[in-house]
Amino acid sequence: MAKTTAKLVQIPPDNIKRNPDNPRIIFREHEMQELLDSIHEVGIRVPITVYEDRQHYVLIDGERRWRCATQLNLPEMPAIVHPKPTKLENLLMMFNIHNVRVAWDLLPMAFKLREIRDLIAKEGQPTNHKRLATITGLSAPTVKRAFEILDLPTRYRELLLEEAKKPKEKQEVTADLFVEILKSRNVIEKYLPEVFETVTPQNYLDSMVAKYRAKTIPSVTAFRSVSKIARAKRAGESPENAEPVIVRLVRDRGFTVEDAYDQTVRRAYEYRDLTTRAEKLASEIKHYKSIRDMPEALREVLRELRTELNRLFGRE
Repeated sequence: MAKTTAKLVQIPPDNIKRNPDNPRIIFREHEMQELLDSIHEVGIRVPITVYEDRQHYVLIDGERRWRCATQLNLPEMPAIVHPKPTKLENLLMMFNIHNVRVAWDLLPMAFKLREIRDLIAKEGQPTNHKRLATITGLSAPTVKRAFEILDLPTRYRELLLEEAKKPKEKQEVTADLFVEILKSRNVIEKYLPEVFETVTPQNYLDSMVAKYRAKTIPSVTAFRSVSKIARAKRAGESPENAEPVIVRLVRDRGFTVEDAYDQTVRRAYEYRDLTTRAEKLASEIKHYKSIRDMPEALREVLRELRTELNRLFGRE
């Protein structure tokens, strides 16, 4: 973009157009009403940012303020005018101005990320996740998640857009749900691919979404337990035992993640955690020369532990 000094002017809202490259397409009603009330009371304190395009101005920053000004029939509003950017510059400005302020909903952002990827590909630049993260200010994992969300079936993308219009506290389905399900599916594909010889990855996705919406699976973080089941071998359990349980999780509507976890790896992970804690305790008490050097509370716990150890070892 050419280096030209920006200028502050007053512009009629009707002479301003929204930016087609703004990834923010969700404007929640209650949030807009709060801003509308504020502007009605005290006016627009922070100028919007625009660029001039022929006989109109196009928004760079401030679409919510502009929408409110239009609704309130304000005759003009303060705006800082910048030179017209290229298509790629425009998209990158959207990310660098907006997303550092308030994180966008993942799906709308993903649509614009795809446009950026295609534009820099035409220029012969790298389009990997790390490069996209660098130029947009996002993290590489966020870029990866965005493209995974783009690959969802149309019905799920439409569901996310509809849910995103609701206040956050009333949203039943968010991108986080799909992020967690896809993570667990990726782990299954890596560590227990035999599952998808019986059911398909799409079967898994559909079943997990349906169970979450039916409250059979109570939280999005529950899918992390599915990943633990798929990595059964790491916990010292047989993958052959885990595979039919995950298949049942997909096919049986009433079978929960907790049920599957209990039947496969729960005890193994509990044993592993207990071993880790016991090793840490053994390491820590080596620093004491005598039981008398220990705080009374610790001595009491160790006495109880000794009683239980004597009971167990006495049965060997």
